[in-house]
Amino acid sequence: MKLIITLLLGLLLTGCGYKQDDDIEQWMRDAGKDIKGSIEPIPPMQPYTPFEYQGQSLIPPFNTDRLQIAKKSARNNLPDTQRPRELLENYDLDKLKLVGTIMLKRGRIGLLRTPDVGIQRIQVGSFVGPNFGIVRSISETDVRLDETVEDINGEWVKQENHLYLQVEQGRTP
Repeated sequence: MKLIITLLLGLLLTGCGYKQDDDIEQWMRDAGKDIKGSIEPIPPMQPYTPFEYQGQSLIPPFNTDRLQIAKKSARNNLPDTQRPRELLENYDLDKLKLVGTIMLKRGRIGLLRTPDVGIQRIQVGSFVGPNFGIVRSISETDVRLDETVEDINGEWVKQENHLYLQVEQGRTP
């Protein structure tokens, strides 16, 4: 009886040795026999042509003479720190709002609303803002300012800024 059980067990184990993927592997071997790959040839190397720099005749950007000329022109932009400051120079431009303009015989004046003082009148030549801004022109919808600010090199440069008319929603200027 033990012999029969041993033989059955042996047959059972032999049957477990069959792989299901044997037919797939055989098909892959047969399918790949006739395939031949082709690789495109490497394109020919282009000869290197060096770039010829033509800027020897130009002025070097870090020439000390050039820097001295720039510093002299920056001195012309120095703001007058000795003059008494006007009221509107105490406010940043984003705190001031242009609420209107009025045309008079002597020219146009602008009306600026401050956060705490109320409405102030400005005209061409008035100083506005903390950056030594001076009013250069006033139109119906904006005020053009020239400000003098210090750049990262410590030099004073001019920049243009505008205050635009603030329109309330639902109203036309």
